[in-house]
Amino acid sequence: MAIAGPAGPAGSIGPAGPAGPQGLVGPAGNGLVAPAAGNSASSIGTHDYVAIWQNGMSAWMPYGQFIGGQTINQLPAAGLVVDSDTLLVAQGSDSLSVQSFGAVWGYLQSKLPTLKAEVVELTVDTVLDTTAHNNRILIASMPLTLSANFANIGPGFSCTLINMSAGMIDFGTGISSGSGTRMLPPGASTSLLGLSYSGGSFVWWNGLISNAPRITVAPLSAPGETTPFNITGGIFNDAPVAMDYSTDNGITWQAVPSPVITTDAYSFIIPGLLSGTYSIWVRDHSNIVVVGVSNVFSIVPPAVTLNALPSAVIVNASYSVMGTVTPVGVAVEVGVSGSATVAPASWIAAAVSGGGWTANIMPINTGIIYIWARQSNAITVQVVSGPINVVPATLTLSVPAMGTAGTAMIVTGTVSPVADAVNLQLSAQNNTAPTAGWSTSSNTGGNFTVSLIPTAAGTMYAWAQDPVTGVTAVSSAITISPQAAVTYTVNNPGGTYTHAVSVIPINGTVAPAQAVATQVALSMSNLVAPTSGWQVASNIYANTLWAVYYTAPVVAGNYYVWVETAAGTAQIVSNFTIAVL
Repeated sequence: MAIAGPAGPAGSIGPAGPAGPQGLVGPAGNGLVAPAAGNSASSIGTHDYVAIWQNGMSAWMPYGQFIGGQTINQLPAAGLVVDSDTLLVAQGSDSLSVQSFGAVWGYLQSKLPTLKAEVVELTVDTVLDTTAHNNRILIASMPLTLSANFANIGPGFSCTLINMSAGMIDFGTGISSGSGTRMLPPGASTSLLGLSYSGGSFVWWNGLISNAPRITVAPLSAPGETTPFNITGGIFNDAPVAMDYSTDNGITWQAVPSPVITTDAYSFIIPGLLSGTYSIWVRDHSNIVVVGVSNVFSIVPPAVTLNALPSAVIVNASYSVMGTVTPVGVAVEVGVSGSATVAPASWIAAAVSGGGWTANIMPINTGIIYIWARQSNAITVQVVSGPINVVPATLTLSVPAMGTAGTAMIVTGTVSPVADAVNLQLSAQNNTAPTAGWSTSSNTGGNFTVSLIPTAAGTMYAWAQDPVTGVTAVSSAITISPQAAVTYTVNNPGGTYTHAVSVIPINGTVAPAQAVATQVALSMSNLVAPTSGWQVASNIYANTLWAVYYTAPVVAGNYYVWVETAAGTAQIVSNFTIAVL
């Protein structure tokens, strides 16, 4: 009897057999249906859908889920940045790129050489403030007190102070110095620093100033020619008992006859100077190297001028005259004379402001007058105008005896003053001047003309108005005959036009031929006449045609053409439309 032994280990896998036949294709799945979109999009919102490829197949998801629906305030806080940290930037397009903080620092370094400190001028006592004074150059142009409220500054504050005034800058509350000095003399400068440490919080400056003797000269304004004027200034680390001054840049010197000298200031009066450009030099008579120099100023001869005046004015009407005066602010008076050589019998004070003056005059008689202006305290400083003709205001009219409704007629006349514009219109009455509806005439040398169109038959009057003088005139009666019967046609211009841009050439016939005032309008309706948009047409070809370049409407559409007289009669509408795109 045979007994089976234990099974041996499994052998290696044999080669794969040939592939079997292809199986049946299953039915198509439903797939993921994206929202339909027939148009391209220029922007995207949180709930818009975006196509993606996920796990080997197409899918879509809301755009908001790309960042997990988080807003920026929901993102985790970043730690301290280092040079290798990155930012998103857009460079020349809306495509985002990555840039490191290290590169940003390089950009800032390239801009630092062009960074300039702002200059701030101080003219009154000032309390330092971070917003107005930090990292600024402060120029004190007047002596003043500078103080600090550290709560408004804080540690790290810094500024540069330059004293360009003629006196001391006093350091007040909140400012300390290394030397205990509390004043900055003219011409000196220092740095002010906001400090906070175990010893306290304050604004500090080093307090180191030059002890060299010094004289300053306060700013000077130009006096009048030959008018004595006062010189003042400061004295620092010097004790002069006598002083000299120079008006020619230190070439020659004159002793000051009676200077008023105190511990730190002086004043004296020098004789008036002729016209020219000067600076005043002042020195210690006993120590001539201690010199102060003023600003440069110019003295000009006294003068008064008159601005241009009209050649003719209306009697009993007020007119404004004006001019300039030197020195600035000097009193001026004005008068009227019938002569260019005989001064006025009476004068009125002009209103002076700076270097200008104004006054009102009212001629009370017709004829030639001259306007005089002079300095009140120097009556030989004067100016006289050219001749001015004072005339009565006049207005005349010349009109035809008859006219036709709807047909233009010419109205002429004269006006004085000849330069005045004249307004005209037709009215059915001759008792009261109209208050509106005027037409402007063409005026040449006092002769005016205008074309007026009577709108209805009857008796009409032409009114004229000079808006400058207020004078009005009314004509004799004008008999207006009824307008001749008129028939319009309109021609199709064809083509298409752009709304609010194109100008549409439209024309038609006038029968019988006549110079009738015609107006044209476009409307989308051929049943109701337009109430606005009427444009005036011209009569051409011996009044047989009307024509207009019509500005296209601002709204696109198909428009009918309406035509009528200016009086609203003989109205027609086209049987075609004009396409306005």
